[in-house]
Amino acid sequence: MIDKSKNLVAKDNNLVEAKYRLSIQEQRLIAIMVSDIKPDDKDFKTYRYKIKDILSWIGIEDGGYYKKLRAITRRLISRCITIYDPKNETIFQTSWLAGAKYHVKKGYIDLSFHPDLKPYLLQLQKCFTQYALKNVLELKSKYAFRLYELCKQYQSVGKRKFKVDELRELLGLEKNELKQWVHFRTRVLEIAQREINKNTDIKIKYEFEKWGRKIEYIIIHIKSKDKANEIEDKELKGRYTELLKMVIKDYRDKKTIQNAIIKYLKKKGFDYVKRNIEYANEKAEKNYRSFLIQSLKEDWALGWWEDLQEESKRELLIKKIKNAKVRINGEIYNTNENGFVFMKGCVIPPGKLIEGIKAGKYELIN
Repeated sequence: MIDKSKNLVAKDNNLVEAKYRLSIQEQRLIAIMVSDIKPDDKDFKTYRYKIKDILSWIGIEDGGYYKKLRAITRRLISRCITIYDPKNETIFQTSWLAGAKYHVKKGYIDLSFHPDLKPYLLQLQKCFTQYALKNVLELKSKYAFRLYELCKQYQSVGKRKFKVDELRELLGLEKNELKQWVHFRTRVLEIAQREINKNTDIKIKYEFEKWGRKIEYIIIHIKSKDKANEIEDKELKGRYTELLKMVIKDYRDKKTIQNAIIKYLKKKGFDYVKRNIEYANEKAEKNYRSFLIQSLKEDWALGWWEDLQEESKRELLIKKIKNAKVRINGEIYNTNENGFVFMKGCVIPPGKLIEGIKAGKYELIN
């Protein structure tokens, strides 16, 4: 199966704000087709797909696959999409697909967009919204899909304000569907917010404004995942800067590394991140970025760091036992400049002395 996760979907903003009602599978299919349009295409093509690939991409399960797919393409041919053009003050009605041809024995399908959609999908130069296909293929709610596109359109602005009735219409809700606010909030907004925040490249949160006792507006705040990882706390920001300086110079500007450091600095703390950066700097022979990120994720540095700490403690103890006083079997002895203890008929070397001190057998007297 061809991997389309890196494909880009680009739609004219008037199409993003169009009024229509599609299932999650139907929205996925349209997005897949749009992602196959090249920026320099001057006309629509016939888009050919293996039927088994389409079934997997759009998530058709539980048997009756071909019947369900035919029902989807039939609806995309017949269902109306209403596009409002505020510049020309026109309302335009059309459908998504012009046709769908199934080659049953060969196992593939030919799909074609309705030609009326050319101005909204081809040769886009300005006033369009673009996103990676992978951001929507994991969404399970049809409302999350639509809300993602509407928020993505305003990502650079950082927020978007809707009248409640306007947003309901854009999401494809009928007037009497989920009419009560509590149902709309829990079954639409909260599910959409959760799915978008988990699966896409943006994070959203919403609030509402009342007019009297009635909720009139919904304000959605939008952040890219990169900006959501920004550090606002000054002390934390200083520690992040210190950690980033420890990273090998050629990799300091890599977003994946920056985001990983921020994530684990917030989650695990400074020392955790520090030891894993130091470990990667010493141990990564190739593919430094992947090594460091995986090390941060699984704390590869822990055992190495513990050994270093033990060695450091040992070195410090070696310094302390030189020209010192030690209590052995109740008697106090002096060590020489090399840490040896000379007793009657016996010499305790530094190594044995350190082991005895750690075991509590001997006592180092300050």
